[in-house]
Amino acid sequence: MTHQYRSVLHFEKYIVKDITYKTNEAYTEHNEISLDFDFDAHIQLSEDNQEMEVELGVSIFKDSLEKNYPFEMAVNVKGFFYLEIGNERIDTFEANAIAILFPYVRAIVSTFTANANVAPVILPPMNLYNYLKNKHNKKKNQD
Repeated sequence: MTHQYRSVLHFEKYIVKDITYKTNEAYTEHNEISLDFDFDAHIQLSEDNQEMEVELGVSIFKDSLEKNYPFEMAVNVKGFFYLEIGNERIDTFEANAIAILFPYVRAIVSTFTANANVAPVILPPMNLYNYLKNKHNKKKNQD
């Protein structure tokens, strides 16, 4: 690959901060259940804008007892990135970092649910950056 196509955003590693899974033993099966999930992200830049930590979390079937879901689950991963800053905008890096972490979250959720002996949950592909941007704009408008 030539130098001109090399990204200035470098993904160093990710860690799984936490996973919570709780079976709803009171769940009563019904024909079809719609996937209910929500995402959140927190981004922290170093003072020199050279390092970025991104936390990406997903909540699945929140409030499972009240809503009669088979379980509830939350996964939070933290990604570590290094930036070679030029004239690029920081929000571009944020969007790319979130896009890089999303497949790891998807894989964790599907693998974990398959091994928990429930129907594996496969999160749909989505533009997570726009989803989170819209979510935060709605929250601002409500405040």
